[in-house]
Amino acid sequence: MRSIYVEHPVQMAYTRGAAVWAFDADLWGVCVQAPTAEQAMDRWRSTHGPSTVVETLHGDEQAFDRDFQSATAAEVERTLVVLAEQRMRATKLLDELSAEALDAVDPERVLPGWARWRTIREMLWHICDTESRYYLPMTGLPARDREADLRTELAASTAHINSVLRAMPGDQVHRENDEVWTATKLLRRLAWHERGELDAIEELLASRH
Repeated sequence: MRSIYVEHPVQMAYTRGAAVWAFDADLWGVCVQAPTAEQAMDRWRSTHGPSTVVETLHGDEQAFDRDFQSATAAEVERTLVVLAEQRMRATKLLDELSAEALDAVDPERVLPGWARWRTIREMLWHICDTESRYYLPMTGLPARDREADLRTELAASTAHINSVLRAMPGDQVHRENDEVWTATKLLRRLAWHERGELDAIEELLASRH
C-alpha cells in the first residue's frame, strides 16, 4: 500500500485542479492530476494501485510535511538522473523538429488560463524558465538569466541546475509571496515538470497526424 499526498485546489494542469504525489523512489517526481481531488485519486489508483492518503494540502504552492524532511543525497542524485534523461528528450525534439513544427499553433488546444506557451518552441523555453527562473528563486536559490539561443539555454540551464542542487542545503526552506518551498519540494517538482511538459509535447505531435 503506497502513501500518497494530495493538494487542491492548485493551478497546474488545470486552472483549478488537484494533484496527487508519492515520495517513493520508484515514483519520484510522478504526479497525477485531474479537475477534482476524487478524480485525481481515482486516476492514481487505477495506474499505481492501492494507496492511502496520508496528507492533504488546501491551496496553491504550499508544502507537505514530508517536504520539510531534509533532502537526501540519494534524492538529489535521483532527481539529476531524471533531469538528464528528460533534457536528452528535449534536445532531441529541438534537433529533429522543423521550424514549422516547433512554431505551429493549435487553436483547439486547451490550456490553463495563465499559460502563454502555445508552441513547442515556447514550451521548451518554458521548461528552462520554470526551473532556472521560478523554482530556484522561490526556494531561495540563485536564478540565472536567459541565453539568447534555445539550444544554448537548454544546456546552460542543465549545468546551472546541476551545480545548484549539488550545493543546496538539504534543509533549505524559503517562503515568499505566500508560497512555501523546501529542498525536497524543489527536487520532486523538478523531477516532475520537464517530463510532464515533454509528454504533453509528444501528445501534441501525435494529434497532428
